[in-house]
Amino acid sequence: VSRSGHLLEVQFDGETGFGNAVTQSFYVEVSLALQDRETNHSVPLWVEDDGNSGSQFLLCRRGLLIRPLPPGPQRQAAVRRFLFLGRLIGQAFREGFIVPLPLAEEFFALILGEPLQPKDFPRPGSGCAGELLGALAAFVAELAAGEERCKVEDEFGVAAWRQEQAKRPDFGDRFLPQAESTKTLSFDEYSSLVGVCFLETGLSGAPLCVGGDALPVTIENVCSFVEQASRFWFETGISEQVEAFRQGLGEAIPVASLAAFRPAELRQMFCGEDRIDWEESTLLARLRPCGELTERNPLFGHLVSVMVDMDQEDRARFLDFVSSCPRLPPGGLAHFRLDVFPDTGTSRRSLPRSRACANQLYLPPYTTKEELRDKLHEGMHGSAGHHEQLVR
Repeated sequence: VSRSGHLLEVQFDGETGFGNAVTQSFYVEVSLALQDRETNHSVPLWVEDDGNSGSQFLLCRRGLLIRPLPPGPQRQAAVRRFLFLGRLIGQAFREGFIVPLPLAEEFFALILGEPLQPKDFPRPGSGCAGELLGALAAFVAELAAGEERCKVEDEFGVAAWRQEQAKRPDFGDRFLPQAESTKTLSFDEYSSLVGVCFLETGLSGAPLCVGGDALPVTIENVCSFVEQASRFWFETGISEQVEAFRQGLGEAIPVASLAAFRPAELRQMFCGEDRIDWEESTLLARLRPCGELTERNPLFGHLVSVMVDMDQEDRARFLDFVSSCPRLPPGGLAHFRLDVFPDTGTSRRSLPRSRACANQLYLPPYTTKEELRDKLHEGMHGSAGHHEQLVR
């Protein structure tokens, strides 16, 4: 599709609806499929999250990071999927759509050819696998700085100073603050307790070297461990996936043109805004009462108030309900509009409905804010796609 230059228009099997909202909905559905936890187990694209969300989709706080893989069938399958993802995002961008996949900034840094370093490892609290690597990278950086100072004062005392650092009883408190049970452990104690080895995450995954699963990380080799892990995570384990994505993207848009943008800007351009920020004044500027509805109508005021009260999850669900995309477009609310109509011929028992292809919301004659909030919540969370809309 990307090479052809033709417009991609999606129509779902068994449905008659088509248009921008249906096509955008297609990109949303593909994004969810690529985040599916079970799918990621069979073809690993992304670093796994900590599983605490209970969701069927991967939800990492810092965004999705490319999973490093050793050579083999799994990596080849992942390469083919990244080629597809590049084509998908390129096609969407060329036609003015977004692919709301929560990719990390580091992903786009790699696409731009910017090297990643040990400081870019997941850190404790990131909510994904590999957080121990970030902790050990910070420990190694502190060791290096301390050893430089030690060389100036006593060149022959470096080895003794390093051993002292290995036995300091506050390793957990300094580098793993989220884990209460390990706060009083030293580096030596912690490494021995959890069995840190030369593996992809330090605890599991692919060996970083021959026999890595049986090679414990110690104060003598921790610097080598961080170096090897960094090379695998940011170079050898992902280079083919990055190149495949760039190739697919390049079939739709010139990849060289992306050099004018920062990673955060690319993420917004391709994937939409991360946060959904709005307040009463900005909503009043972007919501347009239509039909017999006016800004002074209590129903319109109730809607604005309910939207202001929404948390991030409900805001995303609302956007999906009215536009078929759970994220704001690049530029945020300033580039979004919503027409609000009174749904004539309905009663207060009816649910709100939308025409996502035109960013239109239809509200029954609710009389209180609480009534509107409850019905809107039921309508948003009870809908499972709205490619079809009955004509009234």
